[in-house]
Amino acid sequence: MVKFLHPKEFEYYFHLEFERRVKSYLTGRYVAKRAVSVLTGEDSLERICIEQGIFHHPVVNLPNTTNVQVSITHCDDLAAAIAFSEELPMGIDVERISVDRNKVLETQMTVKEGNLFSCLPYSYETTLTLFWTVKEALSKILKTALTTSFHIYEISQVVAKDGVVYSLFDNFPQYRTASFILGDYVCSITYPKKTEWNVAVVKDELQEIEPPMTNRL
Repeated sequence: MVKFLHPKEFEYYFHLEFERRVKSYLTGRYVAKRAVSVLTGEDSLERICIEQGIFHHPVVNLPNTTNVQVSITHCDDLAAAIAFSEELPMGIDVERISVDRNKVLETQMTVKEGNLFSCLPYSYETTLTLFWTVKEALSKILKTALTTSFHIYEISQVVAKDGVVYSLFDNFPQYRTASFILGDYVCSITYPKKTEWNVAVVKDELQEIEPPMTNRL
């Protein structure tokens, strides 16, 4: 399982003590390397090193390759990643829908966002989770993660179309997020608003692994 790790990653891996962190590290590095491999054509995953930046964001280190970045997300036994060139920043987040998390997620919602809930045909907990993933995906592009108030990422508009929810932002009008409901999970991908990409293809690929997602890793 660990043969795909780069020597630098091995060094970090052997210092991990807790099983949960070991699992998230291995699955996260694996999907990140697979994504980078598809983008760059590098077939040897052990040559791809996913290091950690100062803000704990993933940094791609691959010989003779520049301007390649990756965004990683973990949830339960699931990990996902998206690789992209520096010219086209993107972020991805996956979260499990759970009523138990309602109170925590509510603290990250603004009054304006609460008024947007009626725009979506989903349950309360599903919409809460969706809004959370939208903000998380944007924060990964900005490399701020949870160090900044989520209210800065306030969602200004949501539209559901063909099974995909599109979100826009008050303070970051240059970005758009596409969100997908996958059984008990929500996956959101944030990207530059002026970018045109085949969302239907992404949706089909995601649906290929659902359900059960956690058994496919």
